[in-house]
Amino acid sequence: MDNLTKEQRRKNMQNIRSVGTKPERLIMRELKKRNIYFASHAESITGKPDIVFRRKRIAVFIDSDFWHGHPKRCIMPQTNIEYWSSKIARNRKRDKDVNRILKKDGWAVIRLWEYDVKNRFDKCIQIILNELEKGKGY
Repeated sequence: MDNLTKEQRRKNMQNIRSVGTKPERLIMRELKKRNIYFASHAESITGKPDIVFRRKRIAVFIDSDFWHGHPKRCIMPQTNIEYWSSKIARNRKRDKDVNRILKKDGWAVIRLWEYDVKNRFDKCIQIILNELEKGKGY
């Protein structure tokens, strides 16, 4: 049973951001500090990546452990289980489809988990830098 009222739950869900999350801001701040230019939330690119390097054709997604269903860190709600498991399964399928489409179109796709950005920040930055270096530096 949900321990919040319907109105409290509605307000809680409204406050969840899909753009401008803390992990996104951390990565973007570090890239700016290194004078690495990028676009954010490019709506014209399949999947609307969080960070885009257009010339290098690199798309970076920073995925929430819950919303994108991390295999070990996604804690399923105890209420409305059928809805949530279906919702997260659809999100995971959409992520795979987006990866496939972008790769087919010649993009490199990087997916980082929010937990890793918060707890293994240097490794996440290095993953991006390594991909940028493959594309003839930055």
